[in-house]
Amino acid sequence: MAEIQLVDVSLRDGNQSLWGATGLRTDHILQIAPVLNRVGFRALDFMSSTAMGVAVRTHREDPWERIRLTRAAMPDTPLQLIGTGFRFISWERAHPEVMQLVYERLVAAGISRFVLLDPMHDMDAVRRSARMVKRAGGTETILALTYTISAVHDDDFYAGIAAAAAASPYIDRAYIKDPAGLLTPERARTLIPAVRARLGGKPLELHAHCTIGLSPLVYLIAPDLGVSVLQTGCGALADGSSLPDAQRVAANLRALGHTVDVDDRLLSVAARYFSRLAAAEGLPSGRPQPYDEAFTRHQLAGGVLTTLRRQLAELGLEGRFDAVIEEVGRVRAE
Repeated sequence: MAEIQLVDVSLRDGNQSLWGATGLRTDHILQIAPVLNRVGFRALDFMSSTAMGVAVRTHREDPWERIRLTRAAMPDTPLQLIGTGFRFISWERAHPEVMQLVYERLVAAGISRFVLLDPMHDMDAVRRSARMVKRAGGTETILALTYTISAVHDDDFYAGIAAAAAASPYIDRAYIKDPAGLLTPERARTLIPAVRARLGGKPLELHAHCTIGLSPLVYLIAPDLGVSVLQTGCGALADGSSLPDAQRVAANLRALGHTVDVDDRLLSVAARYFSRLAAAEGLPSGRPQPYDEAFTRHQLAGGVLTTLRRQLAELGLEGRFDAVIEEVGRVRAE
């Protein structure tokens, strides 16, 4: 039986997946931060450069201040930023010297854990970014293995990326990132061992969205396959197009004989907070999702769906959502 740690994604990916990245303000976060600090999470998926831009545009808030205040309110739990390496706020590629400065200021503000996500798996770029993060004082770097279904992305493909991570002294661990929630238990039984075999002993985490109801089942077998950290959401910011509910994951894993060392009372407090906040602000709550085969064709990430709906609404094009989804599937096939 395994000892499993949890990373909470409510403040970043949960907010992005279910609330269009706009639901949480700094005051919302600061109210619950002391509780989240004491639950026993390994880390909090807290920020991205996109979320920093949204904080300014939508709420007229200073995202750097948000990081500093949250760090002060929860000094014991690492704050994580996810980024694509050589991009910050803008979608344009940034100069390496700019990115080095960015990482230095992020560490100074309170970010210590960095996920390096390059959807094309450009390992040269990932290694350079990891080196910059370490030079800036970041304590932990995590390579994201972005899961998708195609003729190219077989187990050997991901094992090769894992081997490249194992060879880098600047990459501490890896996680399988399943943004569209497409990973099945059957595929997990071959993919996870293939990745772990080439990671050189570096820890492996799992981040899988609930978009079509598969990830809670994958989470049940992941510990037996050697995954040591599972990423989850809380209350209204779990399930749906977000990630599995932390309370349910902990209970199910314990029933299977695993150890999940979190404070259940404080976890319940956090879950109730987000659910009450959703009710007060008129925001949706995540719900378990039925299986939808269409996702295997368009493969849109959980956070993309709600953001797409919001952006179409801002343009007065809400009625075009289904047409856009159809076109995404067609373009992907082409």
